[in-house]
Amino acid sequence: MKKLSLFAAVLLMAGLVYNQPIAANAQSGDEKSVEQKDTSNFMKLSGVVKDIETKNDETTLIVESEEKEPQVTILKMTNETLIYNSETTESVEKEGFKKGQRIDAYYDKNKPMIMIYPPQFSPELVIVHDSKNIGSVKVGKFNDELISLDNELKLNIGKESVLVNEQGEKITQEDLKGKELVVFYTISTRSIPAQTSPSKVVAIGDQSQEDSTNFMQNSGVIKEVSSKDGKVTLTVETEEEEPLTTIFIIDNNTMLFNSGTTKEVKKDSFKKGQRIDAYYEKNKPMLAIYPARITPELVIVHNTEQMGSVKVSKFDDEFLSLDKELKLNIGKETILLNEKGEKIELADLHGKELVVFYSITTMSIPAQTPPTKIIALNNLSPEMEEVQRIIEKDHFMKNGTKMIPLRKVAEELGFEVLSYSKNYGTFLKRGNSSLIITRDEKMYSYNRSLRQFAEKPVLHNNVTYVSEDILEVLLP
Repeated sequence: MKKLSLFAAVLLMAGLVYNQPIAANAQSGDEKSVEQKDTSNFMKLSGVVKDIETKNDETTLIVESEEKEPQVTILKMTNETLIYNSETTESVEKEGFKKGQRIDAYYDKNKPMIMIYPPQFSPELVIVHDSKNIGSVKVGKFNDELISLDNELKLNIGKESVLVNEQGEKITQEDLKGKELVVFYTISTRSIPAQTSPSKVVAIGDQSQEDSTNFMQNSGVIKEVSSKDGKVTLTVETEEEEPLTTIFIIDNNTMLFNSGTTKEVKKDSFKKGQRIDAYYEKNKPMLAIYPARITPELVIVHNTEQMGSVKVSKFDDEFLSLDKELKLNIGKETILLNEKGEKIELADLHGKELVVFYSITTMSIPAQTPPTKIIALNNLSPEMEEVQRIIEKDHFMKNGTKMIPLRKVAEELGFEVLSYSKNYGTFLKRGNSSLIITRDEKMYSYNRSLRQFAEKPVLHNNVTYVSEDILEVLLP
């Protein structure tokens, strides 16, 4: 495994800034719009099993990609992980992995993950490759004619094709519609799309369920507190057998509340030993460094003397949380506020993410509560909503990293985009901010300092794409 210190050192490199003449003309007119269908609910990661750890009925794989500069990923197998052999198409027990095996791991692309190196996550599906036999696997969405949405493969279901669901129960061809399919096959035609009579098809339930929250939660105990330039930095450690450390940077935009009193907390009042819950937007771009450095949108400080609970979630029109865990019975005593602390009406809660303070609940399912206070969080700005729409329609994956169209996104965020006369360079400028990006180079210049992309910028369908982590510096 690569040393973490080496990875961090690369990210912290400082040196010469690119200094090349900028062309007055806009970027090449060859760039054109690319709109791609959402062909799968999953992201794919491939590599070789380098090490296996088993502890407390949990199997962890250390996987290394097969590249010139291999990347390490830690995969945690759970009882819910579907594991198949690509050739036999049979299920594999999570204890059956061996060093040296080649695997493909698939995970829900909307799954939030802590941005640390090496990445750690639990995949929904793992395909184990058997070097002794021949077998191919395709994971993707298919239309009613059973043609994959990327137009690569058409299925000709025959009497010999085994059709099952995630539980291994037999299903019909009609049951394949609207599902993500795991297709096992050995031979295919040379046509476009290629056609095959699959030996087995596993239908996976629809993963595209509405998110119950826009936020990720990170809980832990404050180990260190420091203050500089009007910002407070908290070093927080999770309460686990093998704790993880996260650094939270609290600024004037971070909302701070006490769980028991429901009152606002001053950012200079944090103390060592306090337990906190930090919430940050799950789509917020972050550098993959350890410990992760995050500026949260919301922090809840646990009150050890006055009982109080907090739930952050989206709710339906009947005020039932989308995860079906909590039903709100809002009464006259419930305080309703917006992010600015201004009073709002019941109708103003609809369509918002809610921060709900409460002390008692029923024992029913879902639990019900008369909340003491509710804060309605504003949705994304229209500008950011448009950026997300652009990315959803126009992106592709490279080595597990989402690549997004540079010009489209930058111009939507108010940047002027110019091209270099040579070296495939791009210059972005907005006010006092400027970036110099060179295609096929990981390092880029931001305000006369060097930064590094997760993946090298590339030209794809005559459009320059960069890794999604650029949003960290593009967002106003």
